[in-house]
Amino acid sequence: MQVGETPYAWALEEFDSKGNLIWSSMMLTRPKELSWFRDLPNKKHNILLTPLYKDESKEERLDGVKSYKESTKRLVDANTGL
Repeated sequence: MQVGETPYAWALEEFDSKGNLIWSSMMLTRPKELSWFRDLPNKKHNILLTPLYKDESKEERLDGVKSYKESTKRLVDANTGL
């Protein structure tokens, strides 16, 4: 990571009062506000935002990956009504 580098994504985690993970998600941009929590006015939330940075030295490249869209469609068409 370079100083001043922009995070690639953000990990968003919510914990209960005992430190147990309630849910987690990844976001491409850092949330500017949290009003989208449905019960925000009704309870306290313990939120952890973690910036995620790309480590290109550990990336894995997958070339020539075949699409199974056609074979999946044939399987669904052959087994309608299951």
